[in-house]
Amino acid sequence: MSYDALKVIHTLAAYVWLGSLFGSLIFATIQTRRSPNGVLTGAVAIVRFSTRVGLPAAVILLIAGLWMMMGYGVANGTWISAGFVLWLLAALGGSALMHPAARRLRNATSDTEAIALARRIVLIGGAEIILVAIAIWVMGARPGG
Repeated sequence: MSYDALKVIHTLAAYVWLGSLFGSLIFATIQTRRSPNGVLTGAVAIVRFSTRVGLPAAVILLIAGLWMMMGYGVANGTWISAGFVLWLLAALGGSALMHPAARRLRNATSDTEAIALARRIVLIGGAEIILVAIAIWVMGARPGG
């Protein structure tokens, strides 16, 4: 596969990941404003989108990026290291924090506990948006490299 094709795949995967997070966060916000328990619906949507759309996009993003580095001798600049660290924080942070909260949400015994867990999921989704957006900027601007 050519470098340009890998770069397009890498870039599209980044924007799909960001878009899935952003879209589900907007949905969660709308649901929260419609009803007090709407945050539960929004949190479930965030988990579904992050698992079904965001996770595959993040994996494709990583594979295409590594392929470009290894197969085409892309120099390992500061911007690549920063982009990888941000990817790692967003992907592993989301998996390590969001999905355990989602499991606890499914088993919540009270509305208060469920709403608190749903708010945590929404907060983690917002933090992931920030990390992915910064990673996209870093990879596009290439500071220090």
